[in-house]
Amino acid sequence: MKNTPQIQVPPTMKASVYREFGGPEVLRYEDIPTPEPTAGEALVKVLAVAIDYIQLHIRHGGSGRIGSSDEAHYGIKDPPHIPGGMACVEVVGLGPNTEGVEIGTRHLVGGLRPGSYVEYGIVDATGLQPRPDGRPSPTAYPSSFTPEQAAAFDYAPVAYHTLKVAAGLQTGETVLIHAAAGGTGVLAVQLAKHFGAQVIATAGSEAKLQLVQELGADVAINYRTDDFVSTVLEATDGRGVNVVWESIGGEVFTRNLDCMAEGARMVSFGSNSFTGMGQVDFWPFWMKNLKLIGWGGVSNTQSRSPEIMEELIDLAQVGKLRPVVRHVYRFASASEAHRLIEERGSIGKVVLTP
Repeated sequence: MKNTPQIQVPPTMKASVYREFGGPEVLRYEDIPTPEPTAGEALVKVLAVAIDYIQLHIRHGGSGRIGSSDEAHYGIKDPPHIPGGMACVEVVGLGPNTEGVEIGTRHLVGGLRPGSYVEYGIVDATGLQPRPDGRPSPTAYPSSFTPEQAAAFDYAPVAYHTLKVAAGLQTGETVLIHAAAGGTGVLAVQLAKHFGAQVIATAGSEAKLQLVQELGADVAINYRTDDFVSTVLEATDGRGVNVVWESIGGEVFTRNLDCMAEGARMVSFGSNSFTGMGQVDFWPFWMKNLKLIGWGGVSNTQSRSPEIMEELIDLAQVGKLRPVVRHVYRFASASEAHRLIEERGSIGKVVLTP
């Protein structure tokens, strides 16, 4: 029957919820009502969710570590709260008079309601409709991928857009990629090599360094034991790098300026240290004609253009771009997954499954 679920959906479902701000231990596995789609909406079954780093910050309530405008910037509201994140989902039902979406199709989506750490969620059906020109939509992913790989692949557009469009990385240039063994970093390393750049990567363990070298990094630096600035300068014969891929913030953000070449660009798209930027000394920007490029907001939407998605999917289909998923947890163990990330123990993307 049209516009009705094709599977039996229970009245309640499991979800990972926290009812107070705090550490990973506040996450609880609970029963909540299963949502029902209204007109223009689709009911989807969640297959896998990639943990977004910012969800850890939100779970802590912001903690004042980025700034006083946490709520405005990150949507931090009083609990109870179900974390968000990009999810690989399957359409199992449609609201009344909802057209253009097929039951059984799979997509990559964000903005699930009531959150992403759930068995079933609601999403605007218009975002799932295929493009009339046949080109990949923002919700598409390589058909050969598992749901876990698909969820991790969703960060490929971010890596592509920050490097190629925002920073303008060119063939023959040198790029410094921080957190290179993270879920987005592993994709950035592969794409930077695809663009013809020399890649200098930082990571925090020998296992992580080995991974980024396997993915193509020309120089791998253990930021825990080595000074990345002096190593970068040595690797570039004192010139410095042309592009810095920056998502750490804090002291790392400031020290990047010491190993940037004349006219270099730094694209900044996060502060995973949760320390903010502090006071920035603009003297190096003036003296070396450096450029600081902020990334986020509308850029996130632009990164999922049909042209970019098509190129990324083609690269993945021929084995030239692959997400790295070393850790898969059930929703019931979401607290363990969050703790692994906070303790810097994860390699690649951490994924949750129902």
